[in-house]
Amino acid sequence: MAEPKEVTTWPRHENIFYQITASALTFEVKGYGNALISLTSTLKRKCEYLVQMNYNSSTYIICNSNVNINRVSQRTPNLISNSEYRRFWISWHGGWIALGRYNENIPIISLATKNKIKYIAFGTCNDTNVVNWRFDLPPLLKQPALKPLSDATVRWVHAGAQLPEDALIGGYENEFLYIIRAPHRGTLTLGKFVPSLGVGFVSWGGSSNEKREFEVLCGYDCSWVPSNSDRIPMDAIKCGLSNDDSEQIYVGRAKYEGHLLPGKVSLGHKVCYMAFGELEVSTTEYEVLVYPDATPFRTKRVFTTSSSELNIPHMVNEDEYDEYEDYVDDYDNGRYYDDDYEVDDFE
Repeated sequence: MAEPKEVTTWPRHENIFYQITASALTFEVKGYGNALISLTSTLKRKCEYLVQMNYNSSTYIICNSNVNINRVSQRTPNLISNSEYRRFWISWHGGWIALGRYNENIPIISLATKNKIKYIAFGTCNDTNVVNWRFDLPPLLKQPALKPLSDATVRWVHAGAQLPEDALIGGYENEFLYIIRAPHRGTLTLGKFVPSLGVGFVSWGGSSNEKREFEVLCGYDCSWVPSNSDRIPMDAIKCGLSNDDSEQIYVGRAKYEGHLLPGKVSLGHKVCYMAFGELEVSTTEYEVLVYPDATPFRTKRVFTTSSSELNIPHMVNEDEYDEYEDYVDDYDNGRYYDDDYEVDDFE
């Protein structure tokens, strides 16, 4: 709740600066005139902005910067009174400092500002009269501490109807879909989890297959890289092996009939397979999920089955992945795609 304050400010007395995290407040003022509000982003001797109320029958907002002095003024005779408190509002947001009467939306006066106001003070701007103030000081809103991620690594987690809080969203089909994998017919294959149904579906053999036991992909900051046919970006996230254990399966997704569906991608088949309705559907245009630390330089480089024409091996396991990467780095040949060109053969 706001903290009510009531202060009397005297000429040539030091004024109290109040730290403030809000962007506006209401106040009441009583005096003959010459009421002063100081606004600043840092505590220093010279305030950045001064609001003078009823100074010689006018109200001013003054930008007192180190570069120059900018001011606006408005004739406001009898704006404040020595016999009664009158209520106003002052705000500093959206690039403007503005002063207005309470219950009136249109400000009396305003001035553009670039600084973030953090402190406010109330006082008087001459040597003759006292000014009385009443205001509600908003509570300080502290910046919440950022909670470190307990486990930001990309990983597969056993799950059921209730998913882990860091489960990766893989698509949308009337609701968010999540990336899962589950054993099926001797393979470990990819699919989608549908929260409203509480079950998962994997594509295999032309049909969509329901799964109630599965693993869900979890982690943060992964990226989707556009691809097609048999082009697999480096640092692509793997799911498992095909049914004959000869080929890696990668995490993919693609648009289909207005939906965005997660699915599986393999080099040999040159498509992304997805479960949709009761069917297994496929497309040659898709996206591949890559690890969070993948760089654009690496993701623009791809592996492709076409390399067999030059006797460059496929990627089938982790050891061959390292061997293939070293091979390409050493010789820079074969069908190894980079950015917007490909090297087809040797010079």
